[in-house]
Amino acid sequence: MFKRKSAFVAILLVLVLILGSLTGCGAKQTSNDNKQPAAQDKPYYDGKTITLIVPNSPGKGMDTYARMIVPYIQKYSGAKDIVVKNLTGAGGLVGTNTLWSSKPDGLTIAFTSIPSLMLAQMSGSDGVTFDATKFTYIGRASTEPRILTVGGKSSINSAEDLTKLGRNFKFPTQGTDEDFFTMATLAKSLGFKLKAITGYEGNADTAMAVVKGEGDGHITAIMDAKTMIKEGDKKAILVVGMERSKEYPDVPNALEVIKDENGKQMMQGIVNMLEMHRSFFGPANMDENATKALREAVWKALNDPELIQKAEKAGTPITPMKGEEVQQKVAKVVEASQHLRPVLKEAVQSTK
Repeated sequence: MFKRKSAFVAILLVLVLILGSLTGCGAKQTSNDNKQPAAQDKPYYDGKTITLIVPNSPGKGMDTYARMIVPYIQKYSGAKDIVVKNLTGAGGLVGTNTLWSSKPDGLTIAFTSIPSLMLAQMSGSDGVTFDATKFTYIGRASTEPRILTVGGKSSINSAEDLTKLGRNFKFPTQGTDEDFFTMATLAKSLGFKLKAITGYEGNADTAMAVVKGEGDGHITAIMDAKTMIKEGDKKAILVVGMERSKEYPDVPNALEVIKDENGKQMMQGIVNMLEMHRSFFGPANMDENATKALREAVWKALNDPELIQKAEKAGTPITPMKGEEVQQKVAKVVEASQHLRPVLKEAVQSTK
């Protein structure tokens, strides 16, 4: 009897231990199941509004690019909204100076021609309050060669005609932007006289001045000149870029026609700057988290298949470059182009 009772107690004890163990495991599992996943940090721009300054005329080349890309930056950044604000004046200096004095929190950025900023600073242009090498570069959207065009009825048909003109080449300009300095460097390199006519509001005005004969010619992006060239209102004389343009293969590149080595070196400096053409950038010392988030968003936006297709259809191609690379190149190009300073400063003085 005693043995049977002892065996029963032993079995009962084992069952209690097993049940206790199972209950413990279940409680532990329940405890783990009730744990909430760790809250993840929100994206930097989540719910925030970004102001994008475009220091160029509404509806023109730079503005068209900016507004085309903005929805995709918003998509990848998580921003609540991106407001495009055109602040024109002084060849882009008004809007750029505004950005320079903005808070570096990443909520105010800009999009314009980076060569314009570099050249304006190097020339000592009045009104420059920024240091182009210290902006926070976010990414390049595109670059393309510039093109020198003259009026459709002009007697000028080649670079050689420029040197034999026998008078000043009249150059209508909106201010000290990259086209102004490119033209001044071209004139110095080829050895013809230049008369800059200032006071124009933008590319549309300078183009009309050329068509009407108020000016001999001007330099602009190829995409901005196509229509007038096709209609015969303007003629293409020279391309300023690394090589000839695919659109105009019979038009020589400026580097081909410049024979003077010093002149060729100066023009090469301009061409190197033009590589950073249409880019997004922010104030100096921009917040690190904002910089990282925006560089990633802009890079993803510029590689979005839908945007690429839309840009190609509109004739506004996307040729992206990462912000970190733009940052490095701007500093290097400015340092390597110090020999341009005298020519650039002389060009500015000629407008006074």
